[in-house]
Amino acid sequence: MHGAQSGRARTAIEHNPRVCFSVAEIGRMLPAATAYAMGGEYASVIVFGRASVVTDKAEATRALRRLIEKYFPHLEYGKDYRSISPEELARTAVYRIDIEEWSGKRKQAAQDFPGAFWYPRPENHSN
Repeated sequence: MHGAQSGRARTAIEHNPRVCFSVAEIGRMLPAATAYAMGGEYASVIVFGRASVVTDKAEATRALRRLIEKYFPHLEYGKDYRSISPEELARTAVYRIDIEEWSGKRKQAAQDFPGAFWYPRPENHSN
């Protein structure tokens, strides 16, 4: 993760590096005949560990570039955007989490689950 060189996140991590980080993805909504039985598909992971500020400039630059590659895979380095400059990197804190424990959960219904739908319906999904 990344953020400003100073602020609440950095102060908290420097005071106590123990962290919990979670990631979740929602799938289709799953209707049912009763309110209690209604639900949705999901996948989630939670990790517990220790966060630290990445001080190696090459490692920090690689981490930031990987974030861009993840969220903007259609953009090409060197063509659509340039690397982070030393001045920009000096204003950015990059954090690493050394994972000590993790767990995950997933709920996925059959492809033909009656009435399953995406909400809101993203353009790239279909029933």
